[in-house]
Amino acid sequence: MRLREKVALITGGTAGIGAGIVTMFAEQGASVAFTGRDAGRGKDLEATLRAGGHAVTYVQADSSVEQDVAHAVATAVETYGPVTALVNSAAATDVTASGRDNHVDEISTEDWDYIIRTALYGTMWACKYAIPHMRAAGGGSIVNISASSSLRSLRSRPAYQSAKGGVNVLTRQLAADYGADSIRANAIIVGFIYTGEEGMRNLLADEEYMQVIRGMLVLPRLGEPADIAAAAVYLASDESKYVTGTQITVDGGASNFQPTLQRYNLPAARGAS
Repeated sequence: MRLREKVALITGGTAGIGAGIVTMFAEQGASVAFTGRDAGRGKDLEATLRAGGHAVTYVQADSSVEQDVAHAVATAVETYGPVTALVNSAAATDVTASGRDNHVDEISTEDWDYIIRTALYGTMWACKYAIPHMRAAGGGSIVNISASSSLRSLRSRPAYQSAKGGVNVLTRQLAADYGADSIRANAIIVGFIYTGEEGMRNLLADEEYMQVIRGMLVLPRLGEPADIAAAAVYLASDESKYVTGTQITVDGGASNFQPTLQRYNLPAARGAS
């Protein structure tokens, strides 16, 4: 049990990567409070994990609303004690997946604001309200879920990419500001992860799109939520107690590979057909 005696708050934990993190944290012995807007999904995940004997509590909260975030932190503390592990996974995926996070001259100010408030402000608020409890507990770990597009731009989603770029900077600042309190802060740079959600299933059925995605990867499979959860467990655990202010990339090697060069007559990689 790598997270025994840890009290964790995980935002955006009702589906996809967030749900994978909630599940693995509970399985590794943490007492877990998690948030999300979808009460049905939240209660279902809570019931499933509690049936397995895990200490898990769902808190309905919208990370774009400061009062909701403050309430989530307070509920975690009241239920399990001081938060010692915070994972910020909430993002406005409903808007980004809808196509409304388009080019800057096309996106509405309302959508831009909502995306930034959820991913960047929401991360800041969770840290703001959790850090005093971490300090009182003698330290803690903050894990911020970022994205590969925060480092290499896509041809759309300017608000999402701006928010995640801000999360990277905030992570480094948190590490610098709170290291003396034994509070660590790190980010996970997430690549393409197949979550099984409806939108992802539609992408999986698009052979042309998936050929492009697979062509970006070094490893012979798609990423899964458990791959991100495993990195988060490491960063929240005492195994990483001398790791802070850094980014761990979990993307199947995509950021270290230039697939466009395959069209040229270059030596084949070992094992390539």
